[in-house]
Amino acid sequence: MGNLSGKTALVTGSSRGIGKAIVERFGKLGADVVVNYSASKQPALATVEAIEKNGVRAIAVQADLAKVDDIHRLFARSMEHFNRLDIVVANAGIELVDQAIVDFTEEDFDRLFGVNTKGAFFTLQAAAKHVADNGRIIYVGSSTTRFPTPGHGLYGGRKIAPQFLVEVLAKEIGVRGVTVNSILPTATEGAGVSTKEVRPQVREFIKNNDPMQRMATLQDVANAAEYLASDLSAYVSGQHLLLSGGAPA
Repeated sequence: MGNLSGKTALVTGSSRGIGKAIVERFGKLGADVVVNYSASKQPALATVEAIEKNGVRAIAVQADLAKVDDIHRLFARSMEHFNRLDIVVANAGIELVDQAIVDFTEEDFDRLFGVNTKGAFFTLQAAAKHVADNGRIIYVGSSTTRFPTPGHGLYGGRKIAPQFLVEVLAKEIGVRGVTVNSILPTATEGAGVSTKEVRPQVREFIKNNDPMQRMATLQDVANAAEYLASDLSAYVSGQHLLLSGGAPA
């Protein structure tokens, strides 16, 4: 198990799902944390309360990641409260799947790319400006960028651009000892569109493509985040960790 004592971590979109699993894991490892939420304040406060039971500090900060001013405010508030950031995880996103390319609208495009691409770009930019030397920046993408699947053109397309930014940013700030990587989870139970009920298409995909015959879990993703946030990954940068259970890339 990693040790993040003395570190401060900011995880966007961390009041539920994958973000919550990651921020809770960081708290258990000794990090002070910033829980970010867009609209649902009570789940964020509940997450803060649970994390503080580990004897670390935690705050909840509202910010809509589709708004650049909100991203700047999120980082400013985090720095004001903790005076440093050692780990930043760009996780926030919204989903729209099972929609053919011929069917999506300009409104759909703007909504998804506003949060998932623009939001990720400016979160990674702010992270590069504020993260401490030898810090860690992690982007949570999607395995759909490695598995072109009907109905996922818009969903996967908006995730590819930030993955490229990860590779460029790793080169630009590597001299500071900062690592920049991404995690690409497959369909994850308890996250996104799989929060309540696993769709038949997902079950069929897993049956036909996943040697382990199961979805990823929230803890699988938190495990990957723990590794990339720890000293064990100090020489790993510009990489994309595919969590697919052995499904071919």
